[in-house]
Amino acid sequence: MAMDPLTLVANPGSASRKYALYDGDKCLIKIHFEQLNDKIIYRCEINGEQHQPKSADIAHLTFAGSKVFSTLRGHDLLQTKDQIKTIALRVIAPSSYFQADRILDKHSIGKLTGLEPKASLHINASLQEAHLLKQSFPEATLIGISDSAFHHTMPDHARNYAVPFGDADRLDIRRFGYHGLSAESVVKVLKSEDKLPLRLVVCHLGSGVSVTAVRSGKSVDTTMGYSPLEGLMMSTRSGSIDVTAAQVLQDELKLSNQGLQDYLNHQSGLLGVSGASSDIRVLLKLEREGNARAKSALDMYVYRVQQAVGQMSAALGGIDALIFTGTVGERSASVRRRITERLMFLGLQLDPKKNHESTEPTEVAQISPPSHPARIYIIPADEYSIIVEHASKLNLQG
Repeated sequence: MAMDPLTLVANPGSASRKYALYDGDKCLIKIHFEQLNDKIIYRCEINGEQHQPKSADIAHLTFAGSKVFSTLRGHDLLQTKDQIKTIALRVIAPSSYFQADRILDKHSIGKLTGLEPKASLHINASLQEAHLLKQSFPEATLIGISDSAFHHTMPDHARNYAVPFGDADRLDIRRFGYHGLSAESVVKVLKSEDKLPLRLVVCHLGSGVSVTAVRSGKSVDTTMGYSPLEGLMMSTRSGSIDVTAAQVLQDELKLSNQGLQDYLNHQSGLLGVSGASSDIRVLLKLEREGNARAKSALDMYVYRVQQAVGQMSAALGGIDALIFTGTVGERSASVRRRITERLMFLGLQLDPKKNHESTEPTEVAQISPPSHPARIYIIPADEYSIIVEHASKLNLQG
C-alpha cells in the first residue's frame, strides 16, 4: 500500500472525467468516468490492466470527483485523505494568465471564475472539479495545469487575430491553442527514443481534434485558437465557422448566446452532420451499410484533417514526421489510412500492413515504410505524466 505523499491528477472533459493517482512519477491507478446510455460508469486501469466497468451510482458526471476517494480506498491505495498532498487539475481557459501553470488559490480561482462567460463549457467543468476535489481533499494543494502553455512559443503572426491590435491587446484576444499537454507528451516520448525530428506535425484525434506544428520540440502553430471550438470538425463541435453564418443560425433558431455555444459545441461536428452519432466506430459501420450522411460526416472530418496537415507543413517549411495520437488517432486504422491517402505530395506514405495491425499500441509504433524519409508514428497520449511533471516543478518553485 502506498504511504508516501501522493499526487491526484484530474482531467475534466466535456464528456468524461479522468483521474490518476501518482506516487512520484509512478502511476498507481487511472480512473475513467463516462456516460453510457442513461447511467454513469467508471473503469479502472492498474499496471496497464483494464478492469471491468462498474456503475458509478451518481446522477451526473459533475459528481465523479466525489467517488474518487472511495474508489482509491477500495483498491487499497489510500488510507486517509491527507495522503494526497497535491491535486493537479488540467485547465482550459482563454487567457494569457492561464497560459502558465498556477496554484489555484483564492486569487486564481477568482480569475478563472471571471473568465467563465467567455468559455463556459470547459471553465465550468474546471471550476466544478476544483470545488468538489478541494472538498474531498481539503489538505491538498490545488494546482491548475495549463493545456495551452506548450503553445506560448507560437510567433505573433500565428497567434494574433486580424482585428484591431489595441482591442485584441486590451481584451486579451489571442489564439492560445489547446491539446498542449498531449503535444508535449509526444515530444517527450520522441526525445526519449532519440526520434524527435526538426519538423513534426501532431494530429490529436479524440473527441476534440487538433493539428499542431512543432519545430525543434516547440509549438509554432496549431488549429485551435481562442477556445477549443476553433479549428477542425470534431465529435460534437463544429470547428471554425463563418461568424455571419453563426449569427444567421442564432437568429433563425432563436438561440441565446449560450444557446449558440451549446449548438456549436454539443450538437454539431460528426454528430450534427451524420444525425446519428459522434462515435467514429458507429459512423464507419453506418457508412458500410450505405448511410449517406455518415459517409458525408467522415469525408468532411478526414478532409479537414488533411487540410490542417498541409497547413502545418507549410508553417514548418516541410515535414519530417507525422504523429497520430488521441483515441481515434491511436485506434482507427481506417481513419489514418484515409487521412494519409492524399498526403503523398508531402512525402508521407503508410505501410498498409503495419497500419492495419496497429489498433491500440502501448508504445511508439512506426506505420510508414522503414526506408521512407518522412516517418509516420502512432504515439499513445500520456497527458497524465506531463501534468504530474508540471505540478512537481510548480511545487518546487513554491
